[in-house]
Amino acid sequence: MKILIASFAVVFLITFLATPTMGAGWFWDGGNAIGFAAFAGLIYLTITSAKRVDVRAHLLLGYGVLFVAAAHVFWFLLGDAAAVEFVKVGAPDYMWLGIVSFLLLCVLMTIAVVPDRVRVHKNYAMFRYWHQVLAVAAIASATYHIVVSDFYLGRWYQGLLFVAVAGAAAFGRPYWITLKRLEIVPNSIFLLVGAIFCTLFVVVRNFPV
Repeated sequence: MKILIASFAVVFLITFLATPTMGAGWFWDGGNAIGFAAFAGLIYLTITSAKRVDVRAHLLLGYGVLFVAAAHVFWFLLGDAAAVEFVKVGAPDYMWLGIVSFLLLCVLMTIAVVPDRVRVHKNYAMFRYWHQVLAVAAIASATYHIVVSDFYLGRWYQGLLFVAVAGAAAFGRPYWITLKRLEIVPNSIFLLVGAIFCTLFVVVRNFPV
């Protein structure tokens, strides 16, 4: 639980370092808050899988993270017709990297389930290796999407901190593996914590001053 809250707190705190009260309206701030929640969930999933993991709990939470990521994507596509321009040929590369990250999450979840896993990977060690590689690729593309889009991260040090957090989660396995086994929270807790942080994000940025 502590690792989950820390993951959310670090991700959302970085967005508040420079312009905490600057918002783009309830709709856009809400959709972006959901995206940050998905990223925090991805960071948490990565950290808690460093040691021998409860495979079922990890898989179920993976579905939860994928659901939140999908909510972020379709929030804009279904709620603002102009957002469709960001998924057309010629759209900014950071938007395409966001789509790539979402698709990688979909692939990660698909090939993690038997019998698809067995069909793709004949042994578990090979599956774990490629699962980790794809997870790092998903984190990297999501980080590029967030940092280069420059939404809420207008100062150079915010982007640097965001990259540092992503790098620590993706490549800090030698450290995370020294910790005792970290429990993976159920989706109900993950979604509740995410809802709280998203609400605070939107309210603070849209509270009249």
